[in-house]
Order: sequence, then structure tokens, then C-alpha cells
Amino acid sequence: MKTVFIADGHLKGSLDPNQKSLVRFLDSLRADTLVVLGDLFDFWTGSNSVAAKEYRPVLEAFMRLKRRGVKIIYCEGNHDFSMGPFFKNDLAASILPEISEIDIDGKRFLLGHGDTVAMTKGYRLWRWYLRSPFFKVTAALATPRGVWTIATKLSKKSRRRGAPYPAKNHIEERLRDFARDKLSEGLDAVLFGHSHAAGVHREAKGVYANPGSWAADHTCLVYEDGSFSVIEWKEG
Repeated sequence: MKTVFIADGHLKGSLDPNQKSLVRFLDSLRADTLVVLGDLFDFWTGSNSVAAKEYRPVLEAFMRLKRRGVKIIYCEGNHDFSMGPFFKNDLAASILPEISEIDIDGKRFLLGHGDTVAMTKGYRLWRWYLRSPFFKVTAALATPRGVWTIATKLSKKSRRRGAPYPAKNHIEERLRDFARDKLSEGLDAVLFGHSHAAGVHREAKGVYANPGSWAADHTCLVYEDGSFSVIEWKEG
């Protein structure tokens, strides 16, 4: 059984070249399961007709994966959440809104985007609001184009605050510390995105791994025959 993990594509819309390369990657993928560890999109929440149009190429690529029999697991991130009817009904993906434990090849894997590890009070409140009925009412009252425009501006502001990540990646340090604690409880592997730091780290009691950033490096994480590896995808 082969499982592939990707994260942090931060796709910005129809003109983003990363969307075209991701479509080609998905069409070339030969795996039993694809796991998205969040923030594949720079904005996705609920059902937005503008977002669906902007991301149509990759959504159609997901459907082709489904028709090939690939199981899809989607861990919601801080840019993509409340995934809506396309992912739940059309794609029939398994949606994980929070950090969750699943079984892969008889092993205990903990999966998530990673943004909820060591949250600040401000971010905790903001994250709650974006998933609350209050935000859903606001989004319903606004036009799809209006929601898309506001979300795009918020995403740009977020990237200015948090990117580029410094050479000493404190987010990755927190994720790895959290993973060590969870591995000590008997888990076999902990997998996060969010830090954009690709790597496979064999700890004393298991593995912590991160596929890195598709947007920056076109990397993914492959789990096959009991081992992990980070792959940089290149066309041809």
C-alpha cells in the first residue's frame, strides 16, 4: 500500500502556475491513498462559486483520482476549512477538521495541518470565529465574489506576517516537540504540514514527518513498505 501526503500548496486561483503543476502531479500519481495535510488552497471555506471556478482544474483532477480508485483524506488547515459539499459528497473524501488518529497499514498515525499546536489566544479566537455560525451568516449575506476578495486580502496579510519562515523555524520546532510527546504515548507516526519544512525525523519512539510546501518546493511525502521519504516532484 502506498500513501502520498501533500500540504501547503496555497493555490491562489486560476492564474497560479502552482495549480497547473499540481494538476499534472495528481494526474501522474500512482498511489492507494492521497492525504492533504491542509492549506492546499489559499482560500476555501464552505461552498463558494467563485472559488470553485478559480480552482476548477485541481477539483477536476481530484475527481479523476477518485475515478481511479484513490482514497482521499483531507485534513483542514487554517486557509481551507468547512470543506463543503464538493469534498464531502462529490469527492467522498474523508474530512478531518482537527488533528486525528487514523490507521494506515495497521499503524497508528496522527494527522493534522499543525496550526492548532501551541495556538496564541488571538489565533484561537480568530480560528473559532471563522468556523462559527456568525461567519457562515456573514458569508451567506455577502456575494461569492465579495467573500473571495476579502479572503484573498486576509491571506496576503497572513503571509506577510508569517513568511518567509526564518532559518530557525520555530513553528517546526513546536510541531516536532508536540510530535515527540505524542509518539511517547504509543503512536507510530505524527504527520503535519504548516511549517513548510520537509523532512522525515526518526525519533526515539516513532517518526515525525512533514511533506513541506508544495507552493515553494513541489515536495510530497511518500509512505510505502513501512518507510517514509520526501520526494521533490519534477515533470518528465
